Amino acid sequence: MSVPASPRALRGSDEAKRLLALILEALSGLRTTKQAADAIGTSQVRYYQLETRALQAMLEALEPQKRGRKRSLDKELEQARDEIQRLRREVQRYQALHRSVQRAVGVKEAVKKSAPKGKVRRPRKKLRVQRVVEVLGKPAPAAKLPAREGKESGP
Repeated sequence: MSVPASPRALRGSDEAKRLLALILEALSGLRTTKQAADAIGTSQVRYYQLETRALQAMLEALEPQKRGRKRSLDKELEQARDEIQRLRREVQRYQALHRSVQRAVGVKEAVKKSAPKGKVRRPRKKLRVQRVVEVLGKPAPAAKLPAREGKESGP
């Protein structure tokens, strides 16, 4: 942060500079708060709000700051992306090294198993009755079929 050489070097809009000058005049006793509020074109209550904001900003600017560079999120994000790129290159390097050692030693590369070509069989759906029985947790009772009338069986 550069230190301005004179009040002319202060950055800000003309309106902000005018408000600052009026507030400083009122604080130094050159104007009353009523005169400063009239010059700004606001009430005294609004003037005191502006004065408090100005004093708070001055106080925050005068707080001791940590030494060294300030960390920004953009810079950290860029460093993380660079690290990812570096690690990817390193992984590719190790993979190539691994393949060359396998060729030199005469070891075959491990074959990756892929999904079988064609249609994959899915398990058969359960009958509705089987699902109900599982839910109830009871085995299905063996049902006796009633004998038909009119037919006689055996001797």
